[in-house]
Amino acid sequence: ASEAIVELDALGSAKLLAAALAKMEYDLVLCGKQAVDDDLGATGILIAELLGLPHVAVITKLEIAENGSAATCRKEIDGGTQTVEVQLPAVITAQKGLNEPRYPALRGLMLAKKKEISVLTPETLGLNADDLEPKYKVQKLSNPPARGAGKILEGEPETTAVELVKLLKDEAKVI
Repeated sequence: ASEAIVELDALGSAKLLAAALAKMEYDLVLCGKQAVDDDLGATGILIAELLGLPHVAVITKLEIAENGSAATCRKEIDGGTQTVEVQLPAVITAQKGLNEPRYPALRGLMLAKKKEISVLTPETLGLNADDLEPKYKVQKLSNPPARGAGKILEGEPETTAVELVKLLKDEAKVI
């Protein structure tokens, strides 16, 4: 791996992917909703911005118009679903459940082995180390402090309600 791409943030990743996409023909760019390392969910959105394309986030259903000019996307929102139509080309970030993956047939596997894989580097994409310099760096990761055991209040509701309010105010300091 190139030294420049060892520690990328979401913007650096998006710059690399957008530069590669700029050299290709495409109608639709599909991305996952978020990264597993930093959990940001920003790369797909940044790709769309860098390419000047529309973007729809965390969709669960996708339908492409017969003429290929638009996509209808459905996404889950608080209390229901939202349907968004977007002109293609576009960038879509997918939520789990968008599709059921299927396994390729043996013929497809054999054809894939013969496909030429082109290798792109930051340099071949016109980017340098300064273009990919992270805008933030994680200084430390740690587990949250261990929580103490909870308290069970017993007795009549009127008495326990008063005691609960006192504990929330004096011990937990949340009210």
